[in-house]
Amino acid sequence: MGFLDLIRHKGKPKSPQEADALALRQLAGRGADLAQPRHIVHFLYFDAESDARAAAAAAEGASWSVAVDPPAKNVTVWTVRADANRVVSTVTVEGFRAWFEHVAAEHAGEYDGWEASAKP
Repeated sequence: MGFLDLIRHKGKPKSPQEADALALRQLAGRGADLAQPRHIVHFLYFDAESDARAAAAAAEGASWSVAVDPPAKNVTVWTVRADANRVVSTVTVEGFRAWFEHVAAEHAGEYDGWEASAKP
């Protein structure tokens, strides 16, 4: 989130849904045609490798490309990145968030949100 967004919106978003809406506004503000599929990445974090791999398998089963990264110097947890080309909109992002939050919770992890490219 940029400095001007913090001023316009009086600080950080108060909820994940507010953060999603802000991200969609930023994409549209950068000229993104949100009716077009674009690269989107979701981030999940897990303490245990087995939980990360189980969540990754669930995402792969739902047609997401997945990368699982072990803890590193600055990251103390297992990271799962799920990406694909999808349409992002208020409705789809709400569905993505609900699904990934469920997968993370089911495997003792945490969903940390998404990012998408401005151009398809």
